[in-house]
Amino acid sequence: MRPIVRVGDINAAGGMAILPVLSVTANGRPLAKWLGPVTPHPLCPLVPIHCAALAALPGSRTVLAGGVPVIRIGDIDTCGHPRVTGAMTVVAG
Repeated sequence: MRPIVRVGDINAAGGMAILPVLSVTANGRPLAKWLGPVTPHPLCPLVPIHCAALAALPGSRTVLAGGVPVIRIGDIDTCGHPRVTGAMTVVAG
């Protein structure tokens, strides 16, 4: 079980998850939507994938929010950076 990711939580390079699942919150913040956009972060613009990354694979196979998998700390954004912050008191398998 790993902590879930909310809007504003970052990946290892500082890219924030920005698209919310409006119907579900954790610790007062909406959950980040699976495959939602991530803010540009280093190595952008040298490596363009860091300018347009999506959060985060694979996501939970057993817990859904808004009909899509919940993102957890350790899941990997499409740019290759893992998610590193989340709701430490709310976990998903």
